[in-house]
Amino acid sequence: MYYNTAQLLASKLSGKDYTATDIASVVITGMSVVFIGLVLLVLFVSIYGGLFNKANQKKKEKQEAEKQAAEAEKAKKTENKPVQSAVNAPAATDGIEEEIVAVIAAAVAAIGEKSGKKLVVKSIKRSVSQRDPWAAAGLVDNTRPF
Repeated sequence: MYYNTAQLLASKLSGKDYTATDIASVVITGMSVVFIGLVLLVLFVSIYGGLFNKANQKKKEKQEAEKQAAEAEKAKKTENKPVQSAVNAPAATDGIEEEIVAVIAAAVAAIGEKSGKKLVVKSIKRSVSQRDPWAAAGLVDNTRPF
């Protein structure tokens, strides 16, 4: 006679009579293996996360040290140079030609005259593009809203 559904199901599937202790031991063993596997996976991911955080932290510290050294060098250079007023001539940096600086300053001055304000160009820097123009156009075209 079958006393519970687990015994009935086990006997129908395999033709053997399994006891409740056999079934319970298989279930407990399976759940234990899965649980231990998940714990090991969590530990593995945590250890790798810690390693990558340390590597990123070292990289950030190195970049900060380089940035501070560059700022100190830049400050040392600016201490020795006389200060020019920004009204007379904007600073041409990043290899921009003086003619281009003059054209930009003239355009800004023309806009300032229209609005009745005196606008001054203090510095001009070349923008650093992350993508080439064709890639940027493709990105804009493929991500615009419907």
